[in-house]
Amino acid sequence: MITINNNRRLGRALCFAPLSLLLLAGCASESTAPIPGLSETFHTEIAANGAKRFTYTLEMRSPELPRPVTREDVNRARIQRETMLRTGQRPRGPRIDEMAFNRSLNQKLTETGFCRDGFFELDRTLFVGGGEVRGECRDGARR
Repeated sequence: MITINNNRRLGRALCFAPLSLLLLAGCASESTAPIPGLSETFHTEIAANGAKRFTYTLEMRSPELPRPVTREDVNRARIQRETMLRTGQRPRGPRIDEMAFNRSLNQKLTETGFCRDGFFELDRTLFVGGGEVRGECRDGARR
């Protein structure tokens, strides 16, 4: 009877060992899954003269925003922000953290290798729930 119990324990241990290793490997590796509620887009364009341009957008969806943010929303937010600045009012609602946005942008440029020598910022808009940057790479496309 003792031999049977030991064999069962050994069998269970051998069965669970690979599963345990898989779970540990999954916990130890860096996750590439997107953060829930976060939408990221990266569009690139290479002009005939070799100029490389990109548009990077990061949006946080929240219960208050039941649909994706559109360009109309961005323009409306920009006009509202300019009006508030003129009248001295303070904006309501959380704005995206600019440092976190910059980290995400730099990470995307590093991942893609699109702008190896940095970039010029053509336009930047941060709004409630996200932001967008349009830029042009310092390095041109090689033929």
